[in-house]
Amino acid sequence: MHTKKLLALLLAGILTVSSFTACGGAEMSTDAVETAGTNAEIVEVSDETTREQISDNLPEKDYDGRNFHLLTREKYYDKFMPEDMTGEAVNDALYARNAKIMERYNISMSNIAPACEWGSSSKTWNQDLEASVMAGDGAYDLVAGYASTVPEIVTKNILLNWHDVPYVDLSQPWWSERVSEALTVNGKLFLLTGDYSLALWEDMFGFLFNKQVALDYGIEDLYELTRNGGWTMDKLSELSSAVAHDANGDGVWDANDVYGVVSNWSTSIDTFQIGCQMDLVSHTDDGGLKITMMSEKAVDILSRVNSLYNDAHAAYAYDDAGILTTYDNMFANNQSLFYAIFFANISSLRDMETDFGILPYPKLNEAQAEYASTSRDNFDLFVLPVDVKDQEFSGIITEALCAESYRRVIPTYYDVVLKTKNSRDEESAEMIDIIRDSLTFDLGYLCSTSLNGLGHIFVNLVRKNSADLASRFASAEKAAQSALEEMLAAYGYNG
Repeated sequence: MHTKKLLALLLAGILTVSSFTACGGAEMSTDAVETAGTNAEIVEVSDETTREQISDNLPEKDYDGRNFHLLTREKYYDKFMPEDMTGEAVNDALYARNAKIMERYNISMSNIAPACEWGSSSKTWNQDLEASVMAGDGAYDLVAGYASTVPEIVTKNILLNWHDVPYVDLSQPWWSERVSEALTVNGKLFLLTGDYSLALWEDMFGFLFNKQVALDYGIEDLYELTRNGGWTMDKLSELSSAVAHDANGDGVWDANDVYGVVSNWSTSIDTFQIGCQMDLVSHTDDGGLKITMMSEKAVDILSRVNSLYNDAHAAYAYDDAGILTTYDNMFANNQSLFYAIFFANISSLRDMETDFGILPYPKLNEAQAEYASTSRDNFDLFVLPVDVKDQEFSGIITEALCAESYRRVIPTYYDVVLKTKNSRDEESAEMIDIIRDSLTFDLGYLCSTSLNGLGHIFVNLVRKNSADLASRFASAEKAAQSALEEMLAAYGYNG
C-alpha cells in the first residue's frame, strides 16, 4: 500500500481514539491541545517529504500577548476559531492550529464576525469595512471576506497588494499557485485564498455517481473513463439521457421520476463554465483583463448545458423544489445517476445505503487538456486593508496560520472526512486529488456583482431555457466593460 493511503488509515484510528478521550467535557490543558494537534497533523505525504518537513521559513518572534484581529463572517466563525475541543476531528484540528500559533508567537486571537449573507447583510459588511478603513481605525490584522461580494471593494482603493506583504510566500503549497496567478492583475493581488480557508475546501464542487444506478444501466467504468480523458459533456449527455425516464408514467416530470443529473439551481450550473474552461474574463499579455465571454465556445457550452437541463429532462434542478434534501433524497433513492454537489453537502449522504463515487466536473471535449474545478462562491477571500497597523505582523501570522492549516487541518478534512467517511473507495480519493489540483477561478465570475452580473448570465439563461447568449451579453456588455475599466484602474492598469 502507498504510504499516503496507509497513513490515512492510521490517522483515522488515532482520531477515533482521541475523539473518545476529548468527549468528557473537561477543560483542555496546553499539553492536551498539543497532543490533539499532533494527532491531527500529517496525513497526506509523499514517499519523499512529509508536510511537516516543509518549512514556512518564518522568523521566530515573541509578540508579548498582542491580539491578532480577524474580520470574518458570522456563519463561518467556527471555521476560524472554534471555542473548544469537541472530539470532532476537523474542529479539533482547527483548535489545535490556533493553539500552536498562539503559543509559537505568544499572541492571542479574536474573531469579529458580523452577519454577511447574500443580499443586504453583505453590502452592510462591505460598507462597514470601508468606513473603518477610511477612518484609519486599523481595526483588523486580516480580513476573510465573502468571495461572492468582497471583490466589490477592490475599486475603493483600500487594499494592500499581497505580493508586497512581508513573509507571505505565494510559492508555498498552502497557497495555490494557479489561484494566485488567476487573481493577479497588473502585478497586483488584492484577493487571495489558501488553506487557512476551510470553506475553500468544503465548497469545492464534484460530480457524484450512484453505483447502483450505474450497474443497473450497464454504465461503463467512470473512473477509467475519467483517467483516460473521456469524461466530457457529450458523455454526460449520453449517459444522462439513457437513464432519465418518467418512472410513474404520469407524463409529469417531477421529483418522482429518474434523471441523469440532480443539482441545485444556481452554483452547480454556474460551475459548468469553469469545468469547460469558458473564460468570462481573460488575462492580457500586458497584465490587464478583457471580457471574452462572447465566443463560439461559450455558445457551444451554453447549448449543451441548456439541453441537459431542459430539452431531454436529463437533469432535475427546479426552483419549486430547490432544497438540498430533495436532491439528496432523489440521489439516495437511486433516482439519479449523477449529483453535482459541493463537498460540504456530501456529509448529508453519509447514511446512504447505495455506494457512490466522486468525479470532477466533465470537460467540454477530449481536446480540453485537463479537468477544471472550482469552489462555490461562499469560500473566503483574504484581503488586507491599507490601514493595517503592522504589515509584518499581519504577514507572519497569516502565513503561519495558513501553513499550520496545511499541516493539520486540511489533511484531517481531506483524508478523514472526504476520503474516509464520505467517499467509499480509493478511486474517489484519486478523483478528489484531480479536483483539488485543478482548482481555479475566473475573475469575471468572482467579480460578477461588480461587473453587471456577467458571471450569472449563463445560469439565468439556463433557468429560462434560452440559448440566446448573444442578445443577453449585448445588453450587459457596455456596463460590464465600464465596470471592468474601473476595476482595472484600481489595479493601476491603464493599457
